[in-house]
Amino acid sequence: MSLPEKIPKNPVLSCQSFGRDERGYPSVLDAGEFLFLNRGSLAIAFALKHVGIAGGDEVLIPAYHCMAMVEPVLWSGAKPVFFRISESTRLDLEDAGLRLSSRSRALIAPHYFGFHQDMPEIRAFCDRHHLVLIEDCAHAFLGETGGHPVGYYGDYAIGSAWKFFPVDEGACVVSSKGRLAGASTEPMGLFSGIKSFVNTLEYAVEYRRMGWLNPVFRLAFRLKDGLWKSVKQNPPASTPPDKNENRGGHTGFDGSRVTQSISRSSRMIVSAASKSRMAKRRRENYLKLQSRLGPLPGCRPLFGSLPEGVVPHVFPLLVDNPEKVFPRLKEEGVPVIRFGEYLSLDMEKGLCRVSEDYSRRVFQFPCHQDLKSEELEWMMNRIANILESAQAQG
Repeated sequence: MSLPEKIPKNPVLSCQSFGRDERGYPSVLDAGEFLFLNRGSLAIAFALKHVGIAGGDEVLIPAYHCMAMVEPVLWSGAKPVFFRISESTRLDLEDAGLRLSSRSRALIAPHYFGFHQDMPEIRAFCDRHHLVLIEDCAHAFLGETGGHPVGYYGDYAIGSAWKFFPVDEGACVVSSKGRLAGASTEPMGLFSGIKSFVNTLEYAVEYRRMGWLNPVFRLAFRLKDGLWKSVKQNPPASTPPDKNENRGGHTGFDGSRVTQSISRSSRMIVSAASKSRMAKRRRENYLKLQSRLGPLPGCRPLFGSLPEGVVPHVFPLLVDNPEKVFPRLKEEGVPVIRFGEYLSLDMEKGLCRVSEDYSRRVFQFPCHQDLKSEELEWMMNRIANILESAQAQG
């Protein structure tokens, strides 16, 4: 396994992952009836299929997006219609209204980086124009807004488990409107389920979260890799794609897996993991990053504060000189990604200046619950040094 980042970009399985939630913490799973699926993009496709969206229909998508939001729409046969966002990442509903047609059927509303959209306003817009609202909680598995758990306002809501829990895959589709009655999923195959758990465990071993068992597991995984290479050169087509693989913006979306459920091991981890711990530590880590990086020259936090009820997916930083800073971060092993780095080629260039700007300049850094204090400190120092160096060079 290659290790491009020196500290974990994603949550890591350990004994600390579990614990009793005395009061619990609201999540998208509390918004209504739900089904576990394999990936967030597949959950969007599931919702589109379930509501009957097909060829000739149109789906409104924000101009600031990733291909995991677009590929399910294309798979359904519908046409994506893009509309603007504001600098605060709020959906521009006035612009969306100008792009409506007699074929408009649905709107996808993402909570960017875990920060909530004005869902009552978006709900009213969709009701007024008879649109199905898909509340995209891929960045907001935990949290509440308006006294309700995230996902409550959508006809459907989708969540990505692997962005918040120490699992290799997993997502959900949720409906507070009772739309999932009669819907069903297919179990993951035995091989894929085993591989998912092995990947989860291997990630934990690579980042030394298994204590005295680390050397034992490391040896076992080396033997496994050697055996695998000697038996097969390519994994089965049904193997879930690497969650960190980019492919030029494409996600490896496979429409044949739209009804595939989460693996048993991932379902167990999602059920047993402490959501209160996740929320508390993510918020604490976010505020530490904000305090350390916010005052630096050449950048600013995308959001000025961390509202109550928000459990961030990552810490988004708006960088003035991305061409110099991004490669330096990658070279030094700092975990960084850019949401929307590859915008859809179907979107008219110049349609949304904010989206095009943010796709280059918004850097995401991890603030997940499994970062050790020394790992967070190392990352903050490296980011600060690189930003200060870039600023000094002009």
